[in-house]
Amino acid sequence: MIKRIFCFILMLFICVFIANWVIAIIRCEILTSVYGKEFIGLDRQTNMLAGGRTVKVLNYSDNSARVYYNDRFGGDILIFEKKNGEWKLAVWERTVWSKYGSADDFMWPYIR
Repeated sequence: MIKRIFCFILMLFICVFIANWVIAIIRCEILTSVYGKEFIGLDRQTNMLAGGRTVKVLNYSDNSARVYYNDRFGGDILIFEKKNGEWKLAVWERTVWSKYGSADDFMWPYIR
């Protein structure tokens, strides 16, 4: 009986986790579809990252956005703020992973 309850709770936890993960990915894909074009090429504001990277909008509001840039050399999260109607780099939050460096981390909801 206890084994059955434990299995039920474990399965419930796994289902809730997967549902939250899928919802987070869908949310990011919708944000990227709607607002992604605004951030193409803005990674050049770092003066270190090159353009031509994949863009994923993780969070978006009227005044700020959290954007993930990814290419074959690495993945970086940048935070932008809107000033005078233009997006300006506010913070280079972190490098999630790098092919040629020591960064090797995970991010929500995209694992890499």
